[in-house]
Amino acid sequence: MKYYSLQLQPMQESGAFLLRALQNEETPLLDLLVRESVQNALDAGRNGNQALPISVGFHIREHSLDAIASTFSEGLNLKTLGNRYPSTPKLLEIRDSDTEGLTGPMSFDSVDANGQHGNFLKLVFEVGRTRTDDSAGGSWGLGKTCYFRMGAGLVIYYSRINTTEGFEERLVASLVEDEHRIDRLQLETQTGIAWWGANESLRAITAPEHIHEILKALGSSPFTGNTTGTAIIIPLLKENLLPVFCEEGVPAPWWYSSYESYVNVSIQRWFSARLDNPFFASGRYLSASVNGKEIASSDMLPAFRVSQCLYDRAVGAAPEKGDYLTGRGVKADDVLCRAIQLRGEFVGSAPAGWLLAVVISPHQLQMDAPDNVASPETCIFSKADSGAPHRPIVTFMRSPGMNICWDDSIDSRGWAGGFAGFADGRYVMALFLPDSGRELLPSQARGLRSTIQNLEGYLRSCERADHAAWVDVNGGRVVEKIRAQCGRALKEFGVPSQPSVTVKPLMRMSRKLAELVLPSRGFGSDGRFGKAAPRAAIRQESRGGTVLSPELEIVEVRHEASTIVMKWDLRWGMVQPNMPREITVSVDSEAGPITFDKWLESGLGVFPFRLESLRISSATFSVKSIEVAGSSGVRLTIGAASVLPGLILEGELNVRMTESGGKLLRPVISVRISDTSGVAE
Repeated sequence: MKYYSLQLQPMQESGAFLLRALQNEETPLLDLLVRESVQNALDAGRNGNQALPISVGFHIREHSLDAIASTFSEGLNLKTLGNRYPSTPKLLEIRDSDTEGLTGPMSFDSVDANGQHGNFLKLVFEVGRTRTDDSAGGSWGLGKTCYFRMGAGLVIYYSRINTTEGFEERLVASLVEDEHRIDRLQLETQTGIAWWGANESLRAITAPEHIHEILKALGSSPFTGNTTGTAIIIPLLKENLLPVFCEEGVPAPWWYSSYESYVNVSIQRWFSARLDNPFFASGRYLSASVNGKEIASSDMLPAFRVSQCLYDRAVGAAPEKGDYLTGRGVKADDVLCRAIQLRGEFVGSAPAGWLLAVVISPHQLQMDAPDNVASPETCIFSKADSGAPHRPIVTFMRSPGMNICWDDSIDSRGWAGGFAGFADGRYVMALFLPDSGRELLPSQARGLRSTIQNLEGYLRSCERADHAAWVDVNGGRVVEKIRAQCGRALKEFGVPSQPSVTVKPLMRMSRKLAELVLPSRGFGSDGRFGKAAPRAAIRQESRGGTVLSPELEIVEVRHEASTIVMKWDLRWGMVQPNMPREITVSVDSEAGPITFDKWLESGLGVFPFRLESLRISSATFSVKSIEVAGSSGVRLTIGAASVLPGLILEGELNVRMTESGGKLLRPVISVRISDTSGVAE
């Protein structure tokens, strides 16, 4: 194949730029690749037989270095190639079939004015050009740059298409590498970008014999019969693509053992709604395989089977009687189905979409023996289970069926509305599915002046190049309103029942408080709390009945210099009523509250918070003692002389922030039963 190096010219991209174009260093490379490649295949298969699935196969195998050296000898530094790959390298082939393939003109000279560029030019030669229709996956044309990050930067494109003159095969290769690397593969380059194609011009080779010879050297097979499709072949694969599972003392999940197993789970993670699901409502469903083994919906991890069930119930196409949730004994009361209504955004009064959620136990998720399946937190976020309460997990998608992201934020303005989960260890999983055809009202504020845009197109415009979030366009509030309505519904759905006496008391409002006590910028009142009405120091009414375990409610928050002043109500509870109650402070984190002891064990330095000035509103015979426990100041104990049913104490305490970083962290306040009969030392 002939080598064509991209010359330096004005406004020219470079290899170093393209390798960073997605600007996503948080998502593992294999996940980025799965998301991009499967979505490309789904886009290319929309016009096929709607009764048949879109087939995508991932193949990982070793390949000969000689196959690269002989095919791409022109332009490559073969000595450097041998030095960088002394052992047998691997390649990844992503192959979709029964799709339209890389259609369209093969050179820019063949594109008419205002003509269609086609899939071939967009994928192989262009950056930043994409499909313009609302239901397409990409909206930036930068996702394909993830291919070059998987190995040395060499990517081979093979496709078979159906033209008016019959079937045609095309093969071309591209190399994108950092032009500043000392050990770069190209002999001479100013941009780090090059192609290999036909001898006569920069275009794909089309001679079947030549193409089949190259494919055979790489261990690939050509498409035959009436099959059309595309194969993306990435040789010289990196050896460190598996993410690091850095949970001390916790073994890595089984899918971290190989590229094959990780890709298998990654496909489930991002395409659970569409994978092996004939009930998928927005086009052909997905049939995926890894090294020839298909992924059946019945073999998916339980967390992703739950997500698929929620999707099926949202579209109303699958019978609930035989689905996974029903089979695991989930009752109707444990499932939420809520229409999400927005005011002043749409033509007509139909909802923006549907929120489906389920409360499900570890046993129902097959986490017990003999199955011993990993928790949803491990399957989705690749982190160790945090223990109860588990944060609600929410996902959302557009019509292509790819999960935009999995969100477990407990921010009060987040998808879960600040609900922190159930203390008894049950999980909450939720899915928002928009009604893509809903028409938005024209709005100058969000750029919809005289034309009508549907919700699908708006949400597509809200995605960045990596499709990892929905962020409202300037002047728009559609996503914000959807998120707020979903959060309100999930918060109402997740109000927990009274915990069992065998459950260790936990502060159900603690994580919500963590979002309330520190504003996002600076300090000072944000007007949300107002002024509390005068109250008596002790009340005997129970406001919903006598509680069993102690509960703490923050009723007012005030910010002062390096201090947060909180007024609280303590419902004493009837479990061990003669034991003192301890109010504790921890540090909020993504993995759950970090206690004082855990903070010191982890070597994080001085604990950032200290409790001070605990006061009861007025002296009372019911309070025996109020003391700071220990020198750390992270526990305050309240002893009671006598306890009547429904006892509620009111008081105030200060959370003082140390100079070692307290202002940058969020405190979590909780109450528990003291483990001593007297005031803690």
